[in-house]
Amino acid sequence: MEYNKLNGWTIVLLIISIGGIQAHISEDETTTVERSSKKNVYALIMIDVQYCFINGSLALSNGPAGQDGAEVIPVINELIDKVPFDVFAYSLDWHPANHISFFENLESRKDYVLGSDHEKYQMFDAVTYTGPGSETTQILWPAHCIQDTDEAKLHKDLIRLPAGDNVVYINKGRNPNIDSYSAFLDNDKIEKTPLDNELKARNVTHVFVTGLALDYCVGSTAIDASNFGYKTYVIEDACRGVDDIAIEAKLNQLEQNGVELINSHQVEQIINSLNSQQNVIDTCSSNKRYDITDENQDDININSCQ
Repeated sequence: MEYNKLNGWTIVLLIISIGGIQAHISEDETTTVERSSKKNVYALIMIDVQYCFINGSLALSNGPAGQDGAEVIPVINELIDKVPFDVFAYSLDWHPANHISFFENLESRKDYVLGSDHEKYQMFDAVTYTGPGSETTQILWPAHCIQDTDEAKLHKDLIRLPAGDNVVYINKGRNPNIDSYSAFLDNDKIEKTPLDNELKARNVTHVFVTGLALDYCVGSTAIDASNFGYKTYVIEDACRGVDDIAIEAKLNQLEQNGVELINSHQVEQIINSLNSQQNVIDTCSSNKRYDITDENQDDININSCQ
């Protein structure tokens, strides 16, 4: 199965992706210091490294960009092995067979097609459904990542850590009537997945996003993460995408939303630098809270304490 007509609805992708929840908190100086002094907690988020996007019905290699989704696996595995992340989160596209995103289900949903002219739509077109839930614009993908099928499994070569205190698995796209590119929210920004609550329960402050596909689920996840208040990074060489034009547009959108674009070789250095800065902040806030004057202040970056 080959992708087509992708460039024509790049703008649809951008519209779907915009609109994450913004949190505006006004806080006094004490609150700021106390929040800043919390320990940084780093999460690696791995998006949809599943067979369906690697060698299945939506294999990226069949898309306009011709990228190989399997290439992210050794990069992600090295991050898992070598970088001191505190939390690991895996997401899976996990659709019921009657999912709204499947072209094969267009006929059964024809009564909800805006304009009622469902016969004109082809695979990879964007269609507006007026129900049965809320009105939503949906790209018509071939059936993919159907729950409990082999194609929906994470690739066997990906390091799959056992679920536990610091390892979370999120199944998204389970609602038959709305798609969910983001691992945080559905496409209409109405219903959350458990991911935000799981990360907040573990006090995560910084997230590093990887996986498939950059111009869809990875990008949407990263923007929502930033909007939910996490310092967010996308590791570009640990991602692959569908369409070159959509990839470039998504990268620009990520930067506009405060997401930092980095490469895998930078990650450990970034974490070490942040931890070093955190040590200074902890010392400063501790001194301020208890009115302690450090007799070795020459060793402290005083500007960081202001």
